Amino acid sequence: MSDERSDDGDPTVSDPSGTTATGRAPFISNADKLGYLPPFDGMRGVAVCMVILVHATFEPFGGFAGTVDLFFVLSGVLITTLLLEEDRRAGRVDLRRFYSRRALRLLPLMYLVIVGTLLAALAVHLLTDNQDLLDKAIGDALAGGTYLYHVIHPVHTELVGGGPPEIRPLLHLWSLTVEEHFYLFGALLIIVAIRRNWMRWVAAAFVVGWVAIGLARLTGHVGPLFAWYQRPDSLMLGVVVAFVNARIPARLSERAGRRLRIGAWVATAVLVGTFLVGTWFVKPLGLFVPFLVPEGGSLRDGLYWGEFGFTLIAASVAVMCFTFARYRDHPVARFFSWKPFTELGRRSYAIYLLHVPIGVLLFETVSKVSEGLGLLLYLPLLAVSVEVAHRLVEKPAMRMRLTLAGAGASGAAAAGVSGAAAAGPARPAGDDD
Repeated sequence: MSDERSDDGDPTVSDPSGTTATGRAPFISNADKLGYLPPFDGMRGVAVCMVILVHATFEPFGGFAGTVDLFFVLSGVLITTLLLEEDRRAGRVDLRRFYSRRALRLLPLMYLVIVGTLLAALAVHLLTDNQDLLDKAIGDALAGGTYLYHVIHPVHTELVGGGPPEIRPLLHLWSLTVEEHFYLFGALLIIVAIRRNWMRWVAAAFVVGWVAIGLARLTGHVGPLFAWYQRPDSLMLGVVVAFVNARIPARLSERAGRRLRIGAWVATAVLVGTFLVGTWFVKPLGLFVPFLVPEGGSLRDGLYWGEFGFTLIAASVAVMCFTFARYRDHPVARFFSWKPFTELGRRSYAIYLLHVPIGVLLFETVSKVSEGLGLLLYLPLLAVSVEVAHRLVEKPAMRMRLTLAGAGASGAAAAGVSGAAAAGPARPAGDDD
């Protein structure tokens, strides 16, 4: 849910015939520069609103849990594309700059929210003797702050044995820690695959992994530490989409383009339908598929949304991302490019980080006195907090990232003057999570 945008001048493309130290020619992307894609921000903006609903009241909106797969596919596409484009232009990936930019985007606001949640939980404890909230806040802060939340508090453990999910003040950090592991380890794998021209093998392995994890969920398996419900397969599929986009010709035939446009319509219909069958909206039609397992039940007792929903959401978003990257005038892309959606998307990281702790803290304080007042205060308080965070934390961090990009551009230009092969700076691909 973070942003990467084009922020430097047109680079000079490095010689695509160059070879690595091993003598093997690196993989070179055929795709045009991705740049900033408004529909990607718009998809994020719509998705984060759905996240708020599913966390506010899970059972009626259980299918909206698939929004995480949307974020993960986007991350896989955009991070992989960023790395492919930088390697094509500069002949290498500047790891220090890559990780510095990720850290500037992700860490300041996340740690501010963690500290703020801890202090608020401590204040609630001192005023109301709520030890349970403080204990959970401390545990969540340690797990999230070390990017191990998905290991210490795996998501959807309630699916074994049944019952509702546990309420915790920072429970949503699980997805950010999964994603951070992708940035740390997945990015390194992609860089090695680019330089050694192993991208097709990595993509093939990821397709096999995506299918295998989808089949495992379909047959009632949750994986080690609930790994299959933490959706690494959606990140894998995003990497595959970026590879396919880079591998095929930049210009498609008219016939192929027509089919792809139709495919995006089909994918959109599947996406919407899959979300809806996991919600109470379709109960009157008899189409509702529950997400939660009844108390004492098991995933193998019947059909549950998570067994098929995450896989279908990821596949649909993958087709849509590929189409929007090639055909930005597609009607669905134009729909998601609506400014209110994109503005929400630009703030989606702040919204995601803040919506759970604010909700839990209101629930543990104001709502104990008046549930209606707690609900009435939630959205205004969230909106104000998000805007403050966006202006005072995110925007300054973005400016620092632009400075990093400018430094990279200057260094590459100097190298070009001295006759180095890589004369162009890395250029961000677009928004990434």
